[in-house]
Amino acid sequence: MNSADTEQRARVRNSIPGQRVTACRQEKGSENTYKRSAPAAFTVLPGDEGSPVVVHVPHSSRLIPPDIRADLMLTDKELAGELDEATDTATDEIALAALARVGVRPTIVINQLSRLVIDPERFPDGDPAESFGRGAVYTRTCTGEPLRTEPYPCRADLIDAYFRPYAGAVTAAVENRLNVCGRVIVIDLHSYPQKPSAFEDTSAPRPRLCIGTDPAHTPGWLTDAARGAFTSLGEISENTPYGGTYVPLRHYGIDDRVSSVMIELRRDTYLTDPAAPHPERIAQLGRNLAALIDTATARVADV
Repeated sequence: MNSADTEQRARVRNSIPGQRVTACRQEKGSENTYKRSAPAAFTVLPGDEGSPVVVHVPHSSRLIPPDIRADLMLTDKELAGELDEATDTATDEIALAALARVGVRPTIVINQLSRLVIDPERFPDGDPAESFGRGAVYTRTCTGEPLRTEPYPCRADLIDAYFRPYAGAVTAAVENRLNVCGRVIVIDLHSYPQKPSAFEDTSAPRPRLCIGTDPAHTPGWLTDAARGAFTSLGEISENTPYGGTYVPLRHYGIDDRVSSVMIELRRDTYLTDPAAPHPERIAQLGRNLAALIDTATARVADV
């Protein structure tokens, strides 16, 4: 199984423009809140009313609530190393840097919890990555070591408390943009380490930028726009080492008004170590992302 298969994106996307929205699973005091201590799980930054673009940032956080941390079978040192490898560090900063450069501000959806809580880009049931413990609720580390007990008895609780509300929020953002603009462009923003994780294909190229596409939801012009916006990076591949992109399940395969492209940046392009972003490089990637956003916005306006 290659990395494009193992990292296949769950086709779920949601968000809520209007006012800045920070939310957890349900309203405060909900009896369904996981162990009664759910923090803010995601943030939605509404864009300008005329923007058809939703920037999705699912894996930038290292935050793990204490109740969930207690179930992870790692020492603090081991957990820090796992977070270094698994976290798409500073992709939220890149998205925010783009806001200062765009002509029309997009909606931005940021997951505020680590993917070690839940991975919102997996299918909640039957994801292929379940076979090596990296489905919607991870039970194995990047090296294949135990992360949680298997089977994990609280899996359904985490799905209900965090996965489904997040998916609902991204879907709402897409629906909102469809209602206003008639079309939506999702930009799915990620990064990956220079060296492959243990469950990945070690022979797959790992360029400075990987563009992830979907046959039904990534038109050629959008792939070309991504290449053009990030051409300064030099090395660019398509669907390797990762493939696919994020589309809400409600729209996947049936609604061609929703287009999507994944941007996967190799982390040494903008980090000086696993947790330290380089300010000038972040600013440059923000400009690159802004160029893609502007092209997508103009394209929809011309349709």
